[in-house]
Amino acid sequence: MEIVYPTGSTCINELRVDEKAELFDSGRYLDFKQGELVVKKGAPVHDLYLIQEGTVELTLDDERTKKSLMLLFSGEIIGINCAYSTRNYRFSARALTDCKVLIIDYQLFSHLLTSNPRFSMAFIQYISMVNENFLNWHMKLTERNSAGALAFLLCEFEKSYGQRSFELPLTRSDMARVIGFSKESVLKNLADFRREGLVESEGRKITIVDLARLQDISTYG
Repeated sequence: MEIVYPTGSTCINELRVDEKAELFDSGRYLDFKQGELVVKKGAPVHDLYLIQEGTVELTLDDERTKKSLMLLFSGEIIGINCAYSTRNYRFSARALTDCKVLIIDYQLFSHLLTSNPRFSMAFIQYISMVNENFLNWHMKLTERNSAGALAFLLCEFEKSYGQRSFELPLTRSDMARVIGFSKESVLKNLADFRREGLVESEGRKITIVDLARLQDISTYG
């Protein structure tokens, strides 16, 4: 069965007009500055967090290290794979950019799942996509060399932003931490990508010139 609900927003669009209005009217909007903690690891799931604008990083935090798990973009729901299992967040979520987040009432969301079969099926497909994306991030960033991991990250930004020119919300050091390689390897691979005509870059501004080749490196690197 084809997955047609890649984000929380596309899933929510399956609600009737009155249900959708009720869900959004009952919610509240919060703004988070770059670097602020949106969700703390171990906190109970009382609400759902729908990213309206910005980019969020999921991390496993302890006293010594901060391991990056994946990035979430506009339209995605933070921690939805925890909401109906452990009921506690198993990771932290931090704003990589200034973010606007809609806080959705957990009980109302659950009620709509039981009362609207079409929405419920869309939610099942969305959860499947969330788990697939999480596995995809893990495989691409642990089973690829540094060039493949960086190419994957750039392709993810292109896919999420829907355009080939964009400003990265990450420093070179942040990029290295996210993909699990050194800053030096990030700088070297970006220089290689520029020399080979795959990308153009100036500061944080990136333009993907040859998306097909970059995707090949992401897949086979």
